[in-house]
Amino acid sequence: MGNSGGSYYSTPENAMRAFDKLPRTVRNALANAIFDWASQPFLTQWRRGTSPKKLVALIREWDREACAKRERKRQSRSKED
Repeated sequence: MGNSGGSYYSTPENAMRAFDKLPRTVRNALANAIFDWASQPFLTQWRRGTSPKKLVALIREWDREACAKRERKRQSRSKED
């Protein structure tokens, strides 16, 4: 589940519509996330039975991984200078 790929046509309207259908805890996690994760994949997973608690944990995990990846890139760039 990522922000790329899939067959869902992502427009601002569709993104907000998907966001509005999510449980409050997942909406809060997305709104407070460090990165701008697409809401539709989370809505799809919720509809398939994934609990809001697991979705919130996934958002936090993705944020941690994305931050770590950016930090590694930043450190490798600073070593090149």
